[in-house]
Amino acid sequence: MTGRPSTEQLRFRDQIRENSRRRAEYGGIAIKAALLALGMFAACSLFYAARAETVDGRWVVIIDGDTIDVQGERIRILNIDAPESFRSRCEAELKLALRTKERLGQLLRSGSVEIRREGQDRYRRTLATLSVREGDVGQILVRDRLALPWKDGREDKERRLKVWCGPWATLP
Repeated sequence: MTGRPSTEQLRFRDQIRENSRRRAEYGGIAIKAALLALGMFAACSLFYAARAETVDGRWVVIIDGDTIDVQGERIRILNIDAPESFRSRCEAELKLALRTKERLGQLLRSGSVEIRREGQDRYRRTLATLSVREGDVGQILVRDRLALPWKDGREDKERRLKVWCGPWATLP
């Protein structure tokens, strides 16, 4: 019984070797596919974050004082907060929001608009700086006292509300 392996044993051994070879091959393919997908994701992220383009301002749809739509892409102006025109918390905020929206329209409709994308916010809007012939749109709105610098947090949000609605205003 110590002689040569039987035909069945040889076939079984060959099957084990073939299965091991296939597992190694598929494992290598899976690793390559994962690395390729990761590389493509990184490249797309860098492209998206650094992507800048110039558009005709006449084709921009103004949503409110700090949000626009360009060919179906919602873009939030980076580092500013404008009063709300949709869910205003007081009449003064609504009036200021409408003036802000009008000024934003004047700026954007004056010619070409450069959009420099910087990522996305929690609502999946593109965050971007917008530039026109006069300069940075966000800085112009802040300078004209139509928007305020944006900082994260409830305290700062309440501070902005007090500027727009008066010292008695509070968040719900």
